[in-house]
Amino acid sequence: MIFYSVKLIPFKIISQVTFIEIEDNLFQLSSTVMYLNNDYYIPIESFFSILQNLSEPSSFRYINDEIRFTSNFEDQKTIKTVDLSNEKEKWEFKTIIIDAGHGGKDPGAVGYRGTKEKDIALDVAKRLEKKISRNMNVKVIMTRDEDVFLRLSERTKIANDNKGSLFISIHTNAAEDRRASGFETFLIGLNKNEYAAKVAARENAVLELEGSANKDLSGEDLIQATMAQASFAAYSETFADLVQKEIKKRVQSKDRGVKQAGFVVLARASMPNVLVELGFISNPSEEKKLRSPQYRDQLATAIYRAVEQYQKTL
Repeated sequence: MIFYSVKLIPFKIISQVTFIEIEDNLFQLSSTVMYLNNDYYIPIESFFSILQNLSEPSSFRYINDEIRFTSNFEDQKTIKTVDLSNEKEKWEFKTIIIDAGHGGKDPGAVGYRGTKEKDIALDVAKRLEKKISRNMNVKVIMTRDEDVFLRLSERTKIANDNKGSLFISIHTNAAEDRRASGFETFLIGLNKNEYAAKVAARENAVLELEGSANKDLSGEDLIQATMAQASFAAYSETFADLVQKEIKKRVQSKDRGVKQAGFVVLARASMPNVLVELGFISNPSEEKKLRSPQYRDQLATAIYRAVEQYQKTL
């Protein structure tokens, strides 16, 4: 038995986050902290590397493969070191979740000609599913493949239960100004501007149909969701950039870029995830394009190519 006793120094860790805070300084671990059955699991090599670089070592007792922390916990907790190779399967690109926004009693945005967001989203989602299934060696799961209503929490649960490697939520946009046009891709994050907050509020409005009183994520909830997804935020951003790039190649529409906002459907997805706004259904000209099967196929092809390029970056 190996035993070490050192000076107590406060620290903080959070499950599903790659950062550890020691004496008000943040250090990044090589993989996420995991919390299972009242045990915390951390990557051993990067953890000890951080400890060795501190002027004074943190408080721990090392007994074989366990590190028992006694600082900042009501009850003594155990942090078990893990071999990072055990997490390899978790990051393999095996399952893609395609989420067609809205559905059933929730039509989403409705265009001047009566075009419903739920129908456009489902059609593009189905086309995307076929392209990926035919051309890539990955499993594809649709949160819905027909006109049915799903709670936002059900969509996320489908993704998490199937251990998705990538979550793509497909939507069309709308604005009071009928001149607004273009495509954009969103990540989970703080509502940095009024426009992004409005887009998120509109997509989150389905919570009213679910019977939820609050249709927006609170600031604290959003910060927690953003932190929880810190380990794959860079992957989400990479894929979002690829989506914008591939759509821009294929359609004549304004590239509105990648943005962050508080989308409930993305908040609890435990994988890289994005929400794609294909265009403004509230713009008569863009609505006409979205009604075209050929245009929708171009959009599906663009997202498929983005998935293909994203896989090559892993």
